[in-house]
Amino acid sequence: MSNIHQFSSKGAIQADASSWISAMDRGLSKQERMQFQHWVQQNKAHQDAVFELAQLWDELSVLNELSSLFPNKNSINKPARREINFSIAASVFAALLVASFIFVGIEQWPTTPQEQAKYSKIYRTKVGEQATFVLPDSTIVQLNTNSLLEVAYTKNRRQLILSRGEGRFNVAKDAARPFTVMAGDKSFTALGTVFNVQRNAASDLELVVTEGKVMITDPSVAVNADDFVQLQSASNDTDSVKKINASIVISGEKALIKESITKPIKRLTQDDVQRDLAWQQGMLIFNGESLSEALQEVSRYTATRFELADPALASLKVAGVFKAGDIIGLLDSLRINLAIEHERLGEHIVSLKHGDHS
Repeated sequence: MSNIHQFSSKGAIQADASSWISAMDRGLSKQERMQFQHWVQQNKAHQDAVFELAQLWDELSVLNELSSLFPNKNSINKPARREINFSIAASVFAALLVASFIFVGIEQWPTTPQEQAKYSKIYRTKVGEQATFVLPDSTIVQLNTNSLLEVAYTKNRRQLILSRGEGRFNVAKDAARPFTVMAGDKSFTALGTVFNVQRNAASDLELVVTEGKVMITDPSVAVNADDFVQLQSASNDTDSVKKINASIVISGEKALIKESITKPIKRLTQDDVQRDLAWQQGMLIFNGESLSEALQEVSRYTATRFELADPALASLKVAGVFKAGDIIGLLDSLRINLAIEHERLGEHIVSLKHGDHS
């Protein structure tokens, strides 16, 4: 009973803290500043939660607001951002684009064991929007652009369905209730972990694990609590894993599922991880992808669609670091770095072609 109350209390505090962080990002009114100070003074856990989330939020507006409210707090550090260098001979673009971020808490938190044992909710993001949610067990979910996630908790399991889009899952440990994300025709069961799932199509998926392990199975495979305990120490060579035709992906590895077939697990470099998960910081990183691939990724974050008037443009190699949203900045960069001109064919259609070098 006490553990359940601790989970509920922690989750509620995180939800309140995330709401205050979001409010600080847009700017607090005088009345809100007084309400926030009162809330923080009620409990040291309130202050700890706010400062912990503020470091993850990584926005100067939030950190500056906290610095003014708590000038003696030593843990407020402005983020030291890494410089990312890149050099690809064929082309470079580095447009600074802006994506939309939201940090959202749950409106109604389960408080009794009966309520916590059964919980369901649908989370979604619009095109160009990203949002972070705290679930009742303190699991943190970050959804990328145009995503839809169904959450269903029962007494024996935590099951989520990613109907579209992409999500990062920082899973709270609960040995009695396995945590499974279903996407298309695959299931991803967390074995104490942080992982990212991208759904490109029902049979085309990507999994990146940054902490712990994740087991990939068909949705028909049900993992109970006993299986969960055994699988936590399992590898791809274990008989129990082979028996259910599963694959184990560990921290620093990536799995690609193409046409429902799980390809050989790939070990990632630090740069690979940074590139694959750059969206979690509102960025996109390209390192030698074709222009057609890059534009397809950019289009996930905007209503704008691109047409290539010259098919030869599709194979141009591009590299760069940018944020999604500012199409004007992107088009300027393509013109300057690749001599690619554009023509608007409508409000949301842009045609790209080679520039006139005459």
